[in-house]
Amino acid sequence: MSYECDELEGRIHSIFNPEPVVGNEGAEWHERPPSSRLAAEYGLDTKYWESFEYGSTSPLVRRAVIDDSDLANVVRAQQVPREMFLGTLRLFGDAIVAYHDDTERFGPYRFYPAILMSAWASFEAFVRVYSELLVNTVPGIPDVVRQRLLEREQSLDDKGELRVRPRMQPLLQRYWWLLKFGYGLEYARGGRIWQMGKAALDKRNELVHYEVSDMPSLKATKLWQYLEAILLLLIGPSALLGKSIMPDQYELYGLLVDLQPLVEEYEERPFFKDMPLRLTAVSFPCPFQNVDDEKFPTWGA
Repeated sequence: MSYECDELEGRIHSIFNPEPVVGNEGAEWHERPPSSRLAAEYGLDTKYWESFEYGSTSPLVRRAVIDDSDLANVVRAQQVPREMFLGTLRLFGDAIVAYHDDTERFGPYRFYPAILMSAWASFEAFVRVYSELLVNTVPGIPDVVRQRLLEREQSLDDKGELRVRPRMQPLLQRYWWLLKFGYGLEYARGGRIWQMGKAALDKRNELVHYEVSDMPSLKATKLWQYLEAILLLLIGPSALLGKSIMPDQYELYGLLVDLQPLVEEYEERPFFKDMPLRLTAVSFPCPFQNVDDEKFPTWGA
Protein backbone atom coordinates (compact mmCIF):
# COMPACT_ATOMS: atom_id res chain seq x y z
CA MET A 1 0.00 0.00 0.00
CA SER A 2 1.39 3.38 -1.04
CA TYR A 3 1.16 6.49 1.12
CA GLU A 4 2.01 10.10 0.67
CA CYS A 5 4.76 11.14 3.07
CA ASP A 6 2.45 13.21 5.28
CA GLU A 7 -0.04 10.35 5.47
CA LEU A 8 2.72 7.89 6.36
CA GLU A 9 3.97 10.18 9.14
CA GLY A 10 0.41 10.44 10.43
CA ARG A 11 -0.07 6.68 10.50
CA ILE A 12 3.19 6.13 12.37
CA HIS A 13 2.31 8.92 14.81
CA SER A 14 -1.04 7.23 15.49
CA ILE A 15 0.69 3.90 16.17
CA PHE A 16 2.71 5.43 18.97
CA ASN A 17 -0.02 7.83 20.13
CA PRO A 18 -3.31 5.91 19.94
CA GLU A 19 -6.61 7.63 20.66
CA PRO A 20 -8.15 6.73 24.02
CA VAL A 21 -11.33 4.68 24.31
CA VAL A 22 -14.24 6.70 25.64
CA GLY A 23 -15.74 4.83 28.58
CA ASN A 24 -18.20 5.54 31.36
CA GLU A 25 -15.65 7.65 33.18
CA GLY A 26 -14.21 9.42 30.15
CA ALA A 27 -11.02 8.68 28.23
CA GLU A 28 -9.45 5.28 28.91
CA TRP A 29 -6.28 3.61 27.64
CA HIS A 30 -6.62 -0.16 27.63
CA GLU A 31 -3.77 -2.64 27.82
CA ARG A 32 -2.86 -4.19 24.50
CA PRO A 33 -3.56 -7.95 24.29
CA PRO A 34 -1.17 -10.40 22.60
CA SER A 35 -1.13 -10.20 18.79
CA SER A 36 -2.89 -12.98 16.85
CA ARG A 37 0.37 -13.34 14.89
CA LEU A 38 1.92 -15.13 17.86
CA ALA A 39 -0.47 -18.07 17.55
CA ALA A 40 -0.74 -18.04 13.76
CA GLU A 41 2.97 -17.86 13.01
CA TYR A 42 4.59 -19.44 16.06
CA GLY A 43 1.87 -21.54 17.67
CA LEU A 44 2.23 -19.70 20.98
CA ASP A 45 -0.59 -20.03 23.48
CA THR A 46 -1.02 -16.65 25.17
CA LYS A 47 -4.57 -17.20 26.45
CA TYR A 48 -3.22 -16.89 29.98
CA TRP A 49 -2.90 -13.14 29.50
CA GLU A 50 -5.51 -10.85 30.98
CA SER A 51 -5.78 -7.13 31.57
CA PHE A 52 -3.94 -5.86 34.64
CA GLU A 53 -1.75 -8.96 34.70
CA TYR A 54 0.70 -6.74 36.58
CA GLY A 55 -1.96 -4.76 38.41
CA SER A 56 -1.49 -3.67 42.00
CA THR A 57 -3.32 -6.72 43.43
CA SER A 58 -1.60 -9.25 41.15
CA PRO A 59 0.56 -12.00 42.73
CA LEU A 60 3.24 -10.94 40.22
CA VAL A 61 3.60 -7.62 42.04
CA ARG A 62 5.29 -7.29 45.45
CA ARG A 63 5.96 -4.58 47.98
CA ALA A 64 8.92 -4.23 50.31
CA VAL A 65 8.75 -4.06 54.10
CA ILE A 66 12.46 -3.35 54.34
CA ASP A 67 14.51 -0.32 53.35
CA ASP A 68 17.27 -1.46 51.02
CA SER A 69 19.13 1.06 48.83
CA ASP A 70 20.45 -1.61 46.44
CA LEU A 71 16.96 -2.94 45.84
CA ALA A 72 15.64 0.60 45.45
CA ASN A 73 18.10 1.12 42.59
CA VAL A 74 16.80 -2.03 40.89
CA VAL A 75 13.14 -1.05 41.30
CA ARG A 76 13.90 2.41 39.95
CA ALA A 77 15.41 0.83 36.82
CA GLN A 78 12.63 -1.65 36.05
CA GLN A 79 10.99 0.57 33.43
CA VAL A 80 14.24 1.07 31.53
CA PRO A 81 14.03 -2.01 29.23
CA ARG A 82 10.54 -1.01 28.08
CA GLU A 83 11.52 2.64 27.60
CA MET A 84 14.62 1.67 25.60
CA PHE A 85 12.74 -0.71 23.32
CA LEU A 86 9.98 1.84 22.81
CA GLY A 87 12.64 4.36 21.77
CA THR A 88 14.06 1.72 19.42
CA LEU A 89 10.68 1.28 17.74
CA ARG A 90 10.23 5.03 17.40
CA LEU A 91 13.61 5.24 15.66
CA PHE A 92 12.53 2.45 13.33
CA GLY A 93 9.42 4.50 12.53
CA ASP A 94 11.64 7.51 11.78
CA ALA A 95 13.67 5.36 9.38
CA ILE A 96 10.53 4.25 7.54
CA VAL A 97 9.56 7.89 7.00
CA ALA A 98 13.08 9.00 6.06
CA TYR A 99 13.44 6.43 3.28
CA HIS A 100 9.87 6.63 1.97
CA ASP A 101 10.64 8.98 -0.95
CA ASP A 102 14.20 7.79 -1.60
CA THR A 103 14.37 6.68 -5.22
CA GLU A 104 17.51 4.61 -4.63
CA ARG A 105 16.66 1.80 -2.28
CA PHE A 106 20.06 1.63 -0.63
CA GLY A 107 22.40 3.99 1.16
CA PRO A 108 25.06 4.30 3.87
CA TYR A 109 24.72 3.26 7.50
CA ARG A 110 22.34 5.68 9.18
CA PHE A 111 19.53 4.16 11.23
CA TYR A 112 19.69 0.40 11.06
CA PRO A 113 22.85 -0.49 13.01
CA ALA A 114 21.79 1.91 15.80
CA ILE A 115 18.31 0.36 15.88
CA LEU A 116 19.69 -3.15 16.21
CA MET A 117 22.19 -2.11 18.92
CA SER A 118 19.46 -0.28 20.83
CA ALA A 119 17.15 -3.30 20.71
CA TRP A 120 19.84 -5.56 22.11
CA ALA A 121 20.74 -2.97 24.73
CA SER A 122 17.08 -3.01 25.80
CA PHE A 123 17.09 -6.80 26.10
CA GLU A 124 20.39 -6.81 27.98
CA ALA A 125 19.03 -4.15 30.32
CA PHE A 126 16.11 -6.49 31.07
CA VAL A 127 18.47 -9.40 31.80
CA ARG A 128 20.62 -7.21 34.06
CA VAL A 129 17.76 -5.55 35.95
CA TYR A 130 15.82 -8.75 36.55
CA SER A 131 18.96 -10.67 37.52
CA GLU A 132 19.60 -8.02 40.16
CA LEU A 133 15.96 -8.26 41.25
CA LEU A 134 16.20 -12.04 41.51
CA VAL A 135 19.27 -12.13 43.73
CA ASN A 136 17.86 -9.36 45.94
CA THR A 137 14.43 -10.93 46.51
CA VAL A 138 14.84 -14.72 46.37
CA PRO A 139 16.73 -16.35 49.25
CA GLY A 140 18.91 -19.37 48.71
CA ILE A 141 20.23 -18.54 45.24
CA PRO A 142 23.55 -20.45 45.05
CA ASP A 143 26.58 -18.18 45.10
CA VAL A 144 27.85 -19.51 41.78
CA VAL A 145 24.50 -18.69 40.14
CA ARG A 146 24.51 -15.23 41.71
CA GLN A 147 27.99 -14.54 40.42
CA ARG A 148 27.25 -15.75 36.87
CA LEU A 149 24.03 -13.73 36.62
CA LEU A 150 25.72 -10.56 37.87
CA GLU A 151 28.93 -11.20 35.89
CA ARG A 152 31.14 -11.14 38.95
CA GLU A 153 33.78 -13.49 40.28
CA GLN A 154 34.91 -13.78 43.88
CA SER A 155 38.37 -15.00 44.87
CA LEU A 156 40.82 -14.92 47.76
CA ASP A 157 44.23 -13.38 47.34
CA ASP A 158 47.36 -14.66 49.07
CA LYS A 159 46.66 -12.38 52.06
CA GLY A 160 43.19 -13.83 52.58
CA GLU A 161 41.45 -10.74 51.20
CA LEU A 162 38.20 -11.29 49.32
CA ARG A 163 38.37 -9.88 45.80
CA VAL A 164 35.45 -9.29 43.45
CA ARG A 165 36.15 -8.67 39.80
CA PRO A 166 34.02 -8.54 36.63
CA ARG A 167 33.66 -11.75 34.66
CA MET A 168 31.70 -11.28 31.45
CA GLN A 169 29.19 -13.96 30.42
CA PRO A 170 27.46 -14.49 27.06
CA LEU A 171 24.14 -12.64 27.01
CA LEU A 172 21.90 -15.51 25.95
CA GLN A 173 23.59 -17.81 28.45
CA ARG A 174 22.83 -15.34 31.23
CA TYR A 175 19.23 -15.11 30.06
CA TRP A 176 18.90 -18.90 30.02
CA TRP A 177 20.20 -19.02 33.60
CA LEU A 178 17.73 -16.29 34.57
CA LEU A 179 14.87 -18.34 33.13
CA LYS A 180 16.05 -21.50 34.91
CA PHE A 181 16.78 -20.09 38.35
CA GLY A 182 14.27 -17.23 38.35
CA TYR A 183 11.27 -18.81 36.63
CA GLY A 184 11.98 -22.54 36.86
CA LEU A 185 12.06 -22.93 33.06
CA GLU A 186 14.74 -24.70 31.03
CA TYR A 187 13.90 -23.15 27.69
CA ALA A 188 14.67 -25.15 24.52
CA ARG A 189 17.76 -23.65 22.95
CA GLY A 190 17.35 -25.71 19.79
CA GLY A 191 13.85 -24.39 19.10
CA ARG A 192 12.82 -21.90 16.44
CA ILE A 193 12.45 -18.87 18.72
CA TRP A 194 15.79 -19.31 20.46
CA GLN A 195 17.57 -19.84 17.14
CA MET A 196 15.92 -16.71 15.70
CA GLY A 197 17.20 -14.76 18.69
CA LYS A 198 20.67 -16.22 18.24
CA ALA A 199 20.69 -15.19 14.56
CA ALA A 200 19.73 -11.64 15.55
CA LEU A 201 22.55 -11.60 18.09
CA ASP A 202 24.99 -12.93 15.51
CA LYS A 203 24.10 -10.02 13.21
CA ARG A 204 24.62 -7.58 16.07
CA ASN A 205 28.02 -9.16 16.75
CA GLU A 206 29.01 -8.85 13.07
CA LEU A 207 28.62 -5.09 13.47
CA VAL A 208 30.01 -4.64 16.99
CA HIS A 209 32.97 -6.99 16.43
CA TYR A 210 33.18 -5.91 12.82
CA GLU A 211 33.18 -8.72 10.27
CA VAL A 212 35.74 -7.23 7.88
CA SER A 213 35.50 -9.73 5.02
CA ASP A 214 31.70 -9.64 4.87
CA MET A 215 31.18 -5.88 5.46
CA PRO A 216 27.68 -6.57 6.87
CA SER A 217 24.70 -4.64 5.61
CA LEU A 218 21.15 -4.46 6.97
CA LYS A 219 17.85 -4.54 5.08
CA ALA A 220 14.65 -3.09 6.47
CA THR A 221 12.61 -6.31 6.34
CA LYS A 222 15.42 -8.32 7.92
CA LEU A 223 15.83 -5.71 10.64
CA TRP A 224 12.11 -6.01 11.41
CA GLN A 225 12.60 -9.76 11.80
CA TYR A 226 15.53 -9.23 14.16
CA LEU A 227 13.44 -6.91 16.34
CA GLU A 228 10.67 -9.49 16.40
CA ALA A 229 13.15 -12.22 17.34
CA ILE A 230 14.35 -10.23 20.36
CA LEU A 231 10.81 -9.72 21.65
CA LEU A 232 9.99 -13.38 21.03
CA LEU A 233 12.79 -14.32 23.43
CA LEU A 234 10.54 -12.81 26.09
CA ILE A 235 7.19 -13.95 24.74
CA GLY A 236 8.09 -17.58 23.93
CA PRO A 237 9.01 -18.48 27.53
CA SER A 238 6.02 -16.49 28.80
CA ALA A 239 3.64 -18.69 26.79
CA LEU A 240 5.12 -21.81 28.40
CA LEU A 241 5.09 -20.36 31.91
CA GLY A 242 1.59 -18.87 31.72
CA LYS A 243 2.84 -15.49 32.95
CA SER A 244 4.59 -12.63 31.22
CA ILE A 245 8.33 -12.49 31.70
CA MET A 246 8.26 -8.71 31.39
CA PRO A 247 5.41 -6.23 31.83
CA ASP A 248 4.27 -4.51 28.61
CA GLN A 249 5.98 -7.02 26.33
CA TYR A 250 2.79 -7.45 24.28
CA GLU A 251 2.41 -3.69 23.89
CA LEU A 252 5.90 -3.51 22.38
CA TYR A 253 5.26 -6.50 20.13
CA GLY A 254 1.96 -4.99 18.96
CA LEU A 255 3.68 -1.75 17.99
CA LEU A 256 6.21 -3.70 15.96
CA VAL A 257 3.43 -5.64 14.21
CA ASP A 258 1.66 -2.36 13.41
CA LEU A 259 4.82 -1.04 11.75
CA GLN A 260 5.32 -4.12 9.56
CA PRO A 261 2.88 -3.17 6.73
CA LEU A 262 4.57 0.23 6.46
CA VAL A 263 8.08 -1.16 5.97
CA GLU A 264 9.49 -0.63 2.48
CA GLU A 265 12.60 -2.55 1.55
CA TYR A 266 15.77 -0.51 1.91
CA GLU A 267 19.37 -1.53 2.51
CA GLU A 268 21.97 0.30 4.57
CA ARG A 269 25.43 -0.82 3.56
CA PRO A 270 29.08 0.29 3.41
CA PHE A 271 29.93 2.41 0.38
CA PHE A 272 32.53 0.00 -1.04
CA LYS A 273 30.65 -3.24 -0.25
CA ASP A 274 30.98 -5.78 -3.12
CA MET A 275 33.01 -3.36 -5.25
CA PRO A 276 36.00 -5.00 -6.96
CA LEU A 277 39.29 -3.60 -5.71
CA ARG A 278 42.71 -3.72 -7.39
CA LEU A 279 44.94 -3.15 -4.39
CA THR A 280 47.93 -1.92 -6.39
CA ALA A 281 45.87 0.94 -7.87
CA VAL A 282 44.67 2.58 -4.67
CA SER A 283 46.10 4.31 -1.64
CA PHE A 284 44.75 3.74 1.83
CA PRO A 285 45.29 5.10 5.36
CA CYS A 286 48.00 3.16 7.17
CA PRO A 287 49.34 5.34 10.01
CA PHE A 288 51.55 2.81 11.82
CA GLN A 289 55.22 2.99 12.56
CA ASN A 290 57.64 0.49 10.97
CA VAL A 291 55.43 -0.26 7.96
CA ASP A 292 57.13 -2.44 5.30
CA ASP A 293 58.20 0.29 2.83
CA GLU A 294 59.01 -2.16 0.06
CA LYS A 295 55.54 -3.69 -0.06
CA PHE A 296 53.64 -0.56 0.96
CA PRO A 297 55.49 2.57 -0.20
CA THR A 298 54.05 6.07 0.04
CA TRP A 299 53.29 7.96 -3.14
CA GLY A 300 56.08 10.34 -2.31
CA ALA A 301 58.69 7.55 -2.06
